[in-house]
Amino acid sequence: MTDRPIADGTLRRRASSRRGLAPDFRAIVDSLQHTVVVTDAVLDPPGPTILYVNPAFTRMTGYTPDEVIGRSPRLLQGPGTDQITIRSIGAALRRGEGGIWKLMNQGRDGAPYWVELRIAPLRGAEGRVDQFVAFQRPSHPDMEWADVAGADTGRDALTGLPDRRTLLAEVQRHLQGRGAGQLCFAYLSIDHFAALTAAETSMGDAVLLGFADILSANLRRSDGLGRLGGEEFGISMPGIRPAEAQALAERLRRSIEAQPIATPAGPLATVCSIGLSMGRPGETLAELVERADSALEAARRAGGNRVVSG
Repeated sequence: MTDRPIADGTLRRRASSRRGLAPDFRAIVDSLQHTVVVTDAVLDPPGPTILYVNPAFTRMTGYTPDEVIGRSPRLLQGPGTDQITIRSIGAALRRGEGGIWKLMNQGRDGAPYWVELRIAPLRGAEGRVDQFVAFQRPSHPDMEWADVAGADTGRDALTGLPDRRTLLAEVQRHLQGRGAGQLCFAYLSIDHFAALTAAETSMGDAVLLGFADILSANLRRSDGLGRLGGEEFGISMPGIRPAEAQALAERLRRSIEAQPIATPAGPLATVCSIGLSMGRPGETLAELVERADSALEAARRAGGNRVVSG
């Protein structure tokens, strides 16, 4: 979801009517190398409203203060912004809490960038939250989402989703639990990915990010999504029956088919193939994944853009 542009200055007037920053606080944050954004606490759309950004914000995003004051931080969201993380942030703010998140945003020029986002509530004299302050620092993909170079955090560098090892470890835990008979593993692949993205690397990255975003928005809260490698993704679906798993997979397939993905060359229509395998008592992880992989290959051989159970 993106921010709505200012049409008549209403949001700017609302922002200017709010309590301003204390001079000593502003002097400090103006000199910081990391981005600082202060918003009001009105969380219902089109809010919250940006009240202040420091010079580092302009260096990171390309937006000047005049372009963003009075608008919502949603203007930084792009096709690769993880909506599950956005909903997690919104839920925390509505509870009056802060937190730390990893997020992909989009600069003024449309280029995506990763940040570590730390948000804290600012309380007024009566203890009520009336502003939020967000501190952002770059979190480059080649750092593998780590605070210490070389640390392995189990995240895919591009999408920020769990990587193959992390996702399959989650599937293994479900297999070892009591609900193995109601566990489904879905193996997904973007059809014709090489042909779609042959023009340039950024096309491929945009498609992968958009694909992950659509999947994330259409899963159940209990499902686990990860990138297995290349254009292949996996989903752990615990506590689900075969008919329900088939229906969910079909909904995912239709959602991908119906939503063109934003790319540097414009919206791009994509389709995907999905292979499903339901867990069986005593089955190993390798056997479960192999059956899903075989079902995926059957879907591809049948022309793609379909769901096959194995």
